[in-house]
Amino acid sequence: MKIIFIRHGQTAWNAESRYQGHSDSDLSDAGREQAERAADRLKNEPIAAVYSSDLRRAFDTGKEIASLHGLSVVTDPRLREVAFGEWEGLTVDEIREKYELLYEHYRKDSVTNRAPGGERLEAMQARVVEAVDEISVRHPKETVVIATHGGPIRAFFCHAFDADLVTFRNIGLDNGSITIFELLDSGRWFLEVLNDTLHLGAV
Repeated sequence: MKIIFIRHGQTAWNAESRYQGHSDSDLSDAGREQAERAADRLKNEPIAAVYSSDLRRAFDTGKEIASLHGLSVVTDPRLREVAFGEWEGLTVDEIREKYELLYEHYRKDSVTNRAPGGERLEAMQARVVEAVDEISVRHPKETVVIATHGGPIRAFFCHAFDADLVTFRNIGLDNGSITIFELLDSGRWFLEVLNDTLHLGAV
């Protein structure tokens, strides 16, 4: 089976470098265009189902794709971004100012360190992998789309390659980008595409 991951389109908070986590922000005008372009890019793919996080920015991205295939979006809260606790709604500069030492440690090692009241990366990875495993069992020979967030895609990447979560921060994913994994008969995941943004142009 094949999974096409889509990172949600840009939000105003993305543009302002604000931490979102579980906060339910909307797509910006640019984000909606990114979602539309991703949908157009995938319009000829044999997509059997579209899943998404239950947060609006991911759901609205998935809805653009689903609409071109006569599908409804199936939401799953396990596909949410990692929760950032007290950092949600704050800009990077505000976090650096208020949590200078902790943020410095977090940037170096996001596994050992996390936002006050935030979720551990291991917990986020576990729920995402559980959701993806269930989806893969449900669609053993099909292609599905999962519209989600940067964190869950990075966490799944680490899982698929047996990579330490410390490498999580070294994986770049743009808003509206496409990442594709195929589940081989051996049970291993094969990465076909990572952070494909050709469809986005100058958006």
